[in-house]
Amino acid sequence: MVKKIFGLGKGLGSLIPDNTSVVKPDTERENIFNVEIHKIRTNPDQPRKGFDKDSLGELSKSIRKYGVLQPLLVSKVEEESSRGMNVYYQLIAGERRLRAAKLAGIPNVPVIIRDDLPQDKSSNLELALVENIQRDDLNPLEEAEAYGRFSKDFGLTQNEISAKVSKSREAVANAVRLLKLPNYAKDALRAGKITAAHARALLALGDQTKQKDTYDQIIKGKLSSKDVETTAARAKGCNSSQRHKRFAELEKNLGEKLNTGVLIKGGAKKNGQIVIKFATQEELNIIAKNIID
Repeated sequence: MVKKIFGLGKGLGSLIPDNTSVVKPDTERENIFNVEIHKIRTNPDQPRKGFDKDSLGELSKSIRKYGVLQPLLVSKVEEESSRGMNVYYQLIAGERRLRAAKLAGIPNVPVIIRDDLPQDKSSNLELALVENIQRDDLNPLEEAEAYGRFSKDFGLTQNEISAKVSKSREAVANAVRLLKLPNYAKDALRAGKITAAHARALLALGDQTKQKDTYDQIIKGKLSSKDVETTAARAKGCNSSQRHKRFAELEKNLGEKLNTGVLIKGGAKKNGQIVIKFATQEELNIIAKNIID
């Protein structure tokens, strides 16, 4: 049974009549319903794979005491069967709350039913990814894997992915690079044993043996991400700390100004270069406009 609720999530003002306010029609109100928890199916395209047990336990205690304060986002699905029409709800966003509610043993949860959303895997993945990113719930590897799925399963370019998730193309590209890590480093990144900075620095080493040796030193707490970056730079025959000091800040500022990747190459006898990255003519036009303006 689905029970309709009005006013949740609207603040105390929605519970206190205001004779001076203009009453809006029901069609403009975001309706919230109580749905039986067993009728909600999890999202197979959920990019987040790891849910901390301790964190879920704490949330379930809070839900047991106060209920689910933020509604889940679902879509309604109808299936024909020999007994007639079966109705269930496909979870779009809020899997952590759903899991905690199940742990708390509550029978119903508040949901917002969105029937205006496209029913395809790409849209489900996009919504789940955006919801997780907005809540800072994804670890770096989960985010990279989600971008990888956009590219592999749906043929999207990094520019198209960046537009969907409202991040720069450079940020998407840096995230996707993490998929090239060896499996042991991926597992460590997923578990929070190493940082994304550590991971990117490991990738710069290139040599697999050197990567493993350096990784072991990181796990032992003997190397910071800066230490690994320096090691990688020395392996390429250059002084990373000197280059970082001279160019990194300029690259960062130019990249933010132009909303693209910028690389500064130093050279003797006035042979230095500034490399500005772009993928399409449209992107080039935008960069040029930012420079001219």
